[in-house]
Formats: sequence, C-alpha cells, structure tokens
Amino acid sequence: MVVESKTSGSEELLEYRARRVWGAEGWTERSSVWVRGGEVVAVGALAERPPRYRTIDLGEVALVPGQVNAHSHAFQRVMRGLAERRDPARSDDDFWTWREAMYGVALSLSAEEVEAAARLAFWEMARAGITHVGEFHYVHHRPEGAPYDDPNELAHRVIAAAQAVGIRITLLRVAYHSGDIGQVAKPRQRRFIEPDVETYLGRLAALEDRWGKTPGVSLGSAPHSIRAVDRSWVEAISEFCAARQMVIHTHVCEQPAEIAASQRAYGMGPVEALHAWVGLNPSWTLVHGTHMSERELAIAAETLPTICACPTTERNLGDGFLPARELIKAGVPIALGSDSHTVIDPWEEMRLVEYHERLRAQARNVLPAYDPNGRTESAAVLWEMGTVGGARALGQGLSGRIEEGQPADFVALDLQDPTLWGASAATLLDHIVLSMSASAVRHSVVAGRLIIEDRRHVNEDALLAGARELMARRAAGDFAR
Repeated sequence: MVVESKTSGSEELLEYRARRVWGAEGWTERSSVWVRGGEVVAVGALAERPPRYRTIDLGEVALVPGQVNAHSHAFQRVMRGLAERRDPARSDDDFWTWREAMYGVALSLSAEEVEAAARLAFWEMARAGITHVGEFHYVHHRPEGAPYDDPNELAHRVIAAAQAVGIRITLLRVAYHSGDIGQVAKPRQRRFIEPDVETYLGRLAALEDRWGKTPGVSLGSAPHSIRAVDRSWVEAISEFCAARQMVIHTHVCEQPAEIAASQRAYGMGPVEALHAWVGLNPSWTLVHGTHMSERELAIAAETLPTICACPTTERNLGDGFLPARELIKAGVPIALGSDSHTVIDPWEEMRLVEYHERLRAQARNVLPAYDPNGRTESAAVLWEMGTVGGARALGQGLSGRIEEGQPADFVALDLQDPTLWGASAATLLDHIVLSMSASAVRHSVVAGRLIIEDRRHVNEDALLAGARELMARRAAGDFAR
C-alpha cells in the first residue's frame, strides 16, 4: 500500500485508490474514493482537486461497503467449540441443551473477560469485512446476580471494546425478566434478569445519557423474547422507544417449543402476540423467524419489520431455515447476523440464505424467482441483506454502494485472493457473494480510518492481549469461577 501525504489533520481530505469500486452505477475501474470527516464526498475524479490531501493507494483491490452484522452476542465467542460433542447419557441434543452450556459460559466470565471476549469477536468481525455490529447485550450483572455499582458496567465495556477495534456499534440492551412464559427466572439466568420494567428503562435511559451523542455508537432496546418478558414490558418498551426513535429487536419463532408455549398462553404465535400488543412497524427487527406461520408472514408483509437471519448459527443449533422465499416475495427486508459466532463470516451468512433455499426447493438461483424487483442475479438479491437490510435494522440508512453522502465504511477485497480468480467486472459480485472466502478481506476502513491494514489490526497486539490470555486459560480448562 502506497501512502502519499499532502496534508494533515482529522478533517483532512483522503483519497483511497483502488482497482475497482462498487458505486452507484456498479463497478468503476481504476477509481478513487474521496473521504472527509468520515463521509464519502466523491467517487472518481473530483471536479476541482484541492492542493492539499492525502492519497492511500490500496492496490489491486475491489472496494465494497462494509457489511452490517445486525445480531451478535459477543460473549458467546468464548463458547466456540465447547458444545459440539454429544452426551451419551442424554437422548436429546438440541437448542435447549446448548442453552444450558451457554449459561455456564455466561456465569464464568468476569467483567474484564466480557470485555476481552467482545474485543476478540469485534476484531474478528473487522477482519472479515464487518464495519457495524448490533450487539444484543444481555449479560448485565455480577456472576452471583447482583448489579455492578454501575448497572451498565458490562454494556460500557462492550461499547469500549467496539471503540478499541474501531467498528460502529448499536448496543441493544436486553430486557429479561422471566425464565419462560409465566415462570420465574432460573438461577442460571441470574446475570440477565431485571426486577421490573421501570428499572430496565431507567438503566437504558442512563446508557443513552452516557453514549447517545458519541460518534460510532447508537442504542436500541431488545426485549429478549416473549418467553423473557410479558405484555406489560413490551408495551412500556415500545412506548419508550417510540418517544426516542430507538430501534427494537427481539427473538421470535426460533424454536417450535417457543411457539407452542405462546399458543398455550396467548392463543397465538409470538409474532401475532407482539403485533396484537403494540403493533409491529419498521422500527422492529424480528430475529430468526424460522418457524413463522402463514398468519405471521402476512403480518410481516403488512407491517414490514426487518427479519434478521443468522444462518450459520441456525444451522449449528438445528433451528431450521429462514422462510426466505416468502419474505422476498412479500418485500420484507432481511438482515443478517453472526449471533453465537460459531463462524464470523458475513459473506457466508449472505450466501447461505440462497443456498438453504436451494436445499429446500432442490433447485438453483431460487430467490431471484421471487424478487418483486425482477432481478435475475442471486448475488444482487442477497447483497442488500448484508448492507441495506442490516443498516435498516440498526436505524441507519445505507444504499449498499460507495457513493457521495454515505459513511466512509468500506472494505478492500484482494483481487489476487484465489477465491476471486477468474472474476471479471461482470461476475465479480457473484464471486464475492457466492464463493469468496473472508480471507480476501485485505483492509477495512470505518469512518474514513483504516482499522485493518494488510489483514492486521493497526493496534493488534495491544488490542488482543487480554483475549489471548482469556482463550489460553480456556484452552487449558480453566472454566471455574
């Protein structure tokens, strides 16, 4: 990478040069992206080039917008590989047995380790091409269940981890009160639980006061699920967020047992219940939605919340498949998330939405056949999920292109990476979305600033010191707290 400096200062004009840039009209060759104040001010040639600016030549790369990870539980990165063996003493092994193992991990982490785990997860995201994460944060309290002196201690640490890495974060503070519908919380859920909705909203408001005007940080609410909060909580949260224009995220229809419990308690499924209680709208994001009924799909088509799919986690947990054909046909926006972080690869999340539909339909290029915009390329249908849809879920308007007025969040894909060999301008997006390895991500830029340079974080050793120690202890079997 060649850097030519002709100025200095935080508001300096930067020119990023690349072999190809994915812009408003598709790919442009041998182009430049001009950045000032964290925003793209021009793509291509400037009408009038100023005398002072800095040029960063990224070489033989393709620049594309950074990917948006709309659903993350950062602490679960520590759990990777720890629930992949069947217990011969049990006849079942499913989401619910995995959840018990996850509770054990959540109870084992100190505050410092929660932050180290978040740094590790967010660093891996930045290396893979993610520039904005929606963190569905529900580990709130000390391991014994008592609040920290500042009840938002762990939220502060997770936000600080994103800042240290340099990616944008939307902290979705989770509301969690009951163990299941009509049941008290279980002892192993004690780090998640709030005593009442007033306490929860007060803590969310305090978080907004602390971080609400910080660049690169935004906030939202996340009633965990209708298993974890009841109607009174959902109504209070909906009113609070509407007054503040906050996004709301919640888990829905991930497991048949969840739907059965909702039917017993309310006579309807989770999406139907939420809509009956508060009226769904585009500020809501429904995470998973793998088992929505026809009625619930119709509600989504009418109210247009974002549906956040997490395909690598859903396949790991055996959740089921996103009903992508039905959602695409109805024009319901789809976002993507890495969720439990068994894999952190936004390109894999994207392609799996189409590939799972191919398995269901036993056909190829399935989603374009349901696209109301008439697009014929699978890549074109999928691309918006990792960019436009994810941004919508986090309250940000993105075009999915590098163009004037958009945040200067983009990644440089190495055109010499073997997974991109053979790609022409006509097929490059197809290669990226349907075949490329995340190893092709060479540089990542957030708000105009390089955070990943030649596949290394600009402050990698110091950034990851705590995470390396944490994972070394885990590998040695130190799980006790």
